[in-house]
Amino acid sequence: MKVGSRALGMALGITLAAASPGPAQTPQTPAGPPVFRSEVEAVYVDVFVTRGGQPAPGLRVSDFELRDNQVAQSLELLAAESRPILAVLVFDTSSSMEGERLEGLRAAGEAFLRGLRPADQAALVGFSEQITWLAEPTPDKEAVRTALASLRASGATSVFDALYAAITRSDQSLRPLIVLFTDGEDNGSWLDERQLRAMVERSNALVHVVGWRPRPDYRGGAWVPAGLVAEAVLREIAEASGGRLWSADSPERLQSAFTAVADAMRHRYVLRYEAQGVKREGWHKIEVRLKAAKGEVHVRRGYWVATVPKKSP
Repeated sequence: MKVGSRALGMALGITLAAASPGPAQTPQTPAGPPVFRSEVEAVYVDVFVTRGGQPAPGLRVSDFELRDNQVAQSLELLAAESRPILAVLVFDTSSSMEGERLEGLRAAGEAFLRGLRPADQAALVGFSEQITWLAEPTPDKEAVRTALASLRASGATSVFDALYAAITRSDQSLRPLIVLFTDGEDNGSWLDERQLRAMVERSNALVHVVGWRPRPDYRGGAWVPAGLVAEAVLREIAEASGGRLWSADSPERLQSAFTAVADAMRHRYVLRYEAQGVKREGWHKIEVRLKAAKGEVHVRRGYWVATVPKKSP
């Protein structure tokens, strides 16, 4: 399915208006992010722990402390295999990707798919000024590999709209993992960074961003640093969800980044709890720390519970 950036913006506006009370109207801009949680019985939190940049294995539930809105919670530690993921690859196919970069991206996608478990599902989205679902969510990894071979480079870049579309269409019964690749500036999106950040925070998706960082240029007798345009924005969005931004400046490093993302998913810790001692509706700030073990903890910053309208008597 192919969607233009402007068409996506209008569709999002209609969806958001329909979620509000009163007559449905189409606003000029989206009023806010969609709410994914209407009720929460149990909360599942993916936690990544690293030491020296490498996954830290062998931790037990007693090693973790989790606070929900500053209130300590009673935790269970689940096997990662019990929570299959839906991995949505969101790939920049704008004209700047033509040639070596696109070939490297195909190889990186292949490497990522090899790192998934049989129960995990995968999907592929390509974007330029158009957003195209090249492979719908499926456990058939071969179908996604076939879609990777169809990638073609042309057009402008709509990073924010593509990430939004991938998250809104992800099956929330699985653990959504969004792996976004881009090599440049967003010059075609209808949404802005504020709207996208708010939406990511309220979704269940874990977002990893892989950015192509060109090598520095030598100009005027000095090295001029090069970087991904809007790198700070993309890093903030990824880290808010519990993910991170990875940089690559060659096809080899691009493949290494995708392999590392898949490896991180295999080494994640899945914590489960039923929120106690906190108000149910609204924003829940999550804080996770290690009690005695050493390591760096990567976890999403919180989750959102919508207010459930009271039924008329």
